[in-house]
Amino acid sequence: MWAAAGIIHPLCPVPMILIPHSSTPKPSLCFLINKPPPFRLRRRPPPERKFRAPAAKKQKQLPELNTPNQEDGELTSLQEKGHTRNDLGWLPAFPHVLIASSSNFLFGYHIGVMNGPIVSIARELGFEGNSFIEGLVVSIFIAGAFIGSLSCGSLVDKFGCRRTFQVDTIPLILGAIVSAQAHSLDEMLFGRFLVGLGIGVNTVLVPIYISEVAPTKYRGSLGTICQIGTCLGIIASLFLGIPSENDPHW
Repeated sequence: MWAAAGIIHPLCPVPMILIPHSSTPKPSLCFLINKPPPFRLRRRPPPERKFRAPAAKKQKQLPELNTPNQEDGELTSLQEKGHTRNDLGWLPAFPHVLIASSSNFLFGYHIGVMNGPIVSIARELGFEGNSFIEGLVVSIFIAGAFIGSLSCGSLVDKFGCRRTFQVDTIPLILGAIVSAQAHSLDEMLFGRFLVGLGIGVNTVLVPIYISEVAPTKYRGSLGTICQIGTCLGIIASLFLGIPSENDPHW
């Protein structure tokens, strides 16, 4: 009996054999023996990489992130208006620009200083009526300025702007003294030529110095002072030449 029962009820499950039709797919062997499917390894997705934005892009993104509201915008606009009204960024460089522009004042002064007293000077030095020598006394100043402007670049490269200003005062002082104490035509021509050398160097040197000293925001405004100095020098020389018509020794 126990043998028959063992045959009828087997100890281990016997797999069922199915014959599928041609239209149905064949079942897997794991399904037939009631075993779970094998473990499948799943590939993990690659971790997300966080790329760092360059500094230029960050700077562009900052104003977009920190967008103020309307009240903050009005406050900043008022602050900017007050800042522009009280902006004194030009003040530290203004004394340096003003002193450098005095060279252009001398340039304008020596241009017009000979227009008034040239008749009295010609009478005193003995070349009255000679238009060629009268023109030479006036124009030799420009000839010296031409030579001085050509040599200014090499002097600035060798000594610098401030040292060139200091060296350039020597022909200006000597030329003014020789011209004022001239007792002959040669002394007058030599004095005017020395003054022209100094003025020619300053004509090139002053704009270079102002462009280096002045802030970028105010470079154009401060650069006009040298031209204003030239015009003021011409006006001053013409006003000083008015008494020479009545006093030949003025």
